[in-house]
Amino acid sequence: MSGFLIRILHVDDDRALLDLGKHFLDRSGDLSVDTALSGKIAVQMLRQNRYDAIVSDQNMPGCKGVELLRHVRRTDPDIPFLFFSEEMNEEVVLDALTAGADFFLPKGIQVRPQFIQLGHAIRESVMRRRAEKEQDNLSSVLRLKEAAVRSSVCAIALCDIDGRILHANPASLALWGYADEEEVIGKSAWEFVLSPELDAAAIPELLREKTWSGQAVCRRKDGSGFEARVYVNIMLAESGAPLGFVASVTDLSRQRHARSKLESYIREVRFVSEKAAEMADLPLEGDVYGFIADALSRLVPTGAIVIASSVRNDTTVTVEAVRGPEIYISEIEKVIGRPLQGLTVNSTIEGVNAAVTSSFSELDSISTLTFGQMPPEVCKALEKLPFMGSFLGTGLLWKGRAIGVAAIIFPPGNAAPVNIDLLDLFIRHCSAVLQQRQAERVLLGGSAFVPFE
Repeated sequence: MSGFLIRILHVDDDRALLDLGKHFLDRSGDLSVDTALSGKIAVQMLRQNRYDAIVSDQNMPGCKGVELLRHVRRTDPDIPFLFFSEEMNEEVVLDALTAGADFFLPKGIQVRPQFIQLGHAIRESVMRRRAEKEQDNLSSVLRLKEAAVRSSVCAIALCDIDGRILHANPASLALWGYADEEEVIGKSAWEFVLSPELDAAAIPELLREKTWSGQAVCRRKDGSGFEARVYVNIMLAESGAPLGFVASVTDLSRQRHARSKLESYIREVRFVSEKAAEMADLPLEGDVYGFIADALSRLVPTGAIVIASSVRNDTTVTVEAVRGPEIYISEIEKVIGRPLQGLTVNSTIEGVNAAVTSSFSELDSISTLTFGQMPPEVCKALEKLPFMGSFLGTGLLWKGRAIGVAAIIFPPGNAAPVNIDLLDLFIRHCSAVLQQRQAERVLLGGSAFVPFE
């Protein structure tokens, strides 16, 4: 107990005994005693001070020792509570121990030996409680560490001193292609490395170096390989003896793929920003719908068809620009019997507003794409064309009114692009520019719309 000062509250209605106890216990150097002449005073002192142990008599006026014990246990289940009493009735002793007492020591005639015994009992109780608390803390720390390893997105494996796997977290199992940790427990770590070729002979050097990092080609369960960055460190006991190894693995191919996606996204954001600025500078006589269709074509997969249309008087929708493979556009025009560019459909305000949304969303049919104005047999013929897959559509809206429509037709098997948010961002820029151009035309005394040429 060296280095720890144990604070004790000694409760007894015998002042002389309290003074003797304080004299003998304080002089030991590691015990510090406060005294209370009753259970009521003890309760007040416990509210104001923090103690490492409580020593109490049983028979005290106003508050029995067991009553004080029960009061203490309601607020502190761990503090050592020792009875130092002349009361040795078996029923009372059993009641006290059941209520949570740590020791029940008898008062004796010989003063010095009894306080030596009491001091030993106090130290033992406090040491035991501290050891239990440290064990609980250690267990909590170990559980937290285990949870951290298990929840880590980094692939981590623990190996014994011979390189056999003891534990692999879920991230490492997923990386190697395993579903159950039991499939890898006990296997040699070398089985998961294709190159450089390693075996148990590498362990002595690793023990000397304490750590290793480098690139390797790792092996998945199906035999395929992947490039990885590997970090290996030795786990040591408190004595310094090696316990095993902890290894973390990073899939470089996945990392490169993520970096490539991020760089692609950044390029697309920059493209949208640049095109929005260019569109705002287009002259009023410029082909703004052609500009919109060209820009959208850069943001969708190869083989997709982009259609940009104007909306006049809230009801008349005219295809102003079409971009996509010429052979696909030609097949569409054969079915409808006229050029796609310049095609006009007349709907109602309600029909247009019901069909367009403020962001790109999937459309269920060609009929929806044409606001229900295309003959059903023509719609069915178009949907049977081999390059017709899914459809996306959105409105170019300004203050709730549709001033244009953008649609994208994807070939079969080509999922809609992931970067819908970029498409929506560009369309919002387009809506603002179209509204600005219409306002400028009105100010110049002309029509808000320029007929398709």
